[in-house]
Amino acid sequence: MVRAVLKAKAKRRLLKGGKAAAAAPAPADEGRGGPAPPQHIQRKLIRKVKFLERVAATKLTAAKGGVAKKKKKKQPSKALTDLASLTASLSEAAGALGGGDGGKRRQFGTSVGTQRGRERVAEVETARLQQVLDHPQFKANPLAAVASHLAATLPPPPPKPLPQQQQKDAATLRREKKKRRKQRAKGEAAMGDD
Repeated sequence: MVRAVLKAKAKRRLLKGGKAAAAAPAPADEGRGGPAPPQHIQRKLIRKVKFLERVAATKLTAAKGGVAKKKKKKQPSKALTDLASLTASLSEAAGALGGGDGGKRRQFGTSVGTQRGRERVAEVETARLQQVLDHPQFKANPLAAVASHLAATLPPPPPKPLPQQQQKDAATLRREKKKRRKQRAKGEAAMGDD
């Protein structure tokens, strides 16, 4: 009963004058019997009332039309992301033809940063793609042109391990390591005896 009365008082104060009314001390006796509650209890009640009002407001908005969802930003097209080999062949072709942009090359694999930058990269890549499509070797046999480009640009495969250096299981590796440690310890002990 007392709590309900205090909630009602706090709500009335909030509706009358906002924070100024809420911060003002409650009158000692309004005919309800007893002194006003301490300030920390009043603040607590005010916070509860505000929370309940917010909950009620969200229930009303949900009943009216639901909560509006955040719209996702439209991400740029990823159509030109995997043309690294193509750009390498274009740079080779541009170097071979004597053309180029004065030695200024964009580093690939780094962040572009802005929409304008992405648009510039898309323009450059589109121009390079057009150069590749117009190249006579590509026109004659596209698959052979791509294969020759890959053979020229990719690093050679790593050498194959010798048969005795094949993969060993963990137990064998531990045993060999233990043997080496023992041999080192014996060698150090023999040196220490001198």
